[in-house]
Amino acid sequence: MKTILVSIPVSKCQRDKFEKAIKQYQSAWQLKFTYELSEQECKEMYGTAHVVVGQPDMELISDNQNLEWIQMTWAGTDKYTCNQGFPKHVQLTNASGAFGMIMSEYAIGAILSLYRRFPKYWQQQREHIWQDAGSEACLYGKTVLLLGTGDIGSNLAKRLEAFGTYNIGVRRESSKMVDGIHEMHDFEELDELLGRADIVACSLPNKPQTRGLLTKERMLRMKKDAVLLNMGRGSLIDTEDLVEVLEEEHLRGVILDVVNPEPLPKTHPLWDMERVMLTPHVAGPSIAHCEVTQDRIVDICCENIQHYLQGEPLRNRIGREEFEA
Repeated sequence: MKTILVSIPVSKCQRDKFEKAIKQYQSAWQLKFTYELSEQECKEMYGTAHVVVGQPDMELISDNQNLEWIQMTWAGTDKYTCNQGFPKHVQLTNASGAFGMIMSEYAIGAILSLYRRFPKYWQQQREHIWQDAGSEACLYGKTVLLLGTGDIGSNLAKRLEAFGTYNIGVRRESSKMVDGIHEMHDFEELDELLGRADIVACSLPNKPQTRGLLTKERMLRMKKDAVLLNMGRGSLIDTEDLVEVLEEEHLRGVILDVVNPEPLPKTHPLWDMERVMLTPHVAGPSIAHCEVTQDRIVDICCENIQHYLQGEPLRNRIGREEFEA
């Protein structure tokens, strides 16, 4: 009997999708789904399950010799790839492809809010003040530099194009073009590109090559009235460097869904800086936030379960080269 532990909360409709995915293989494989366990029951199952849908902590799976595959419901995999103890016999896949839509909406909403001074107007509303907050900006005609052009960056580029932006992408393999991107470059050209951008939108993962990539020097290369958006990983930017850049009256505004460290300490100066918009790592809500996104996650999981049962390559498989030595 192969046990597939679904450690995330799922609706009846989503549970039906899981059951349908294995229906034709049930007799040959003797499969069993396990859902809706208590926290303690779930911890015990992590030690025996053959497949886990979710993100179990390393110590809960380290002794499980049955475990063959973890299907994450997140796009970011650094919980495992940055951990040298991840079992070498276990396949790892993520839910990349589920978040581009919702995260591009977050980015556009946040940028427009900043450009149209909505935070200031919300503050004035609470104080019952009817007053023009001053000059604003228009998204039309802006040059956007996208650091990362995978599912999230490419979705953002396509939606920004409808606003009349000029989009420049930065990725490791600059020969691969993406819809909505008008120019593609590699990271060696980053210093030159930063000065061209009105908006720098970052959706990069946490990897050795991306940690601390946006140094103080690089942020100061950006236009004085540029907007910086980070919805990838907080390790991209040194938080103290960012504070210094803002204190020097550089950058029009900063939108941060991720910071380093998380959560941001309550006494940190970023909380009270007027040109900063902070959200608590919710740009790409995974489970129990957005039904559309959760359905996309479940669809990816079900597709991969069928690949697994058919002996086919898994979608979004994380190769061993992605793990830190």
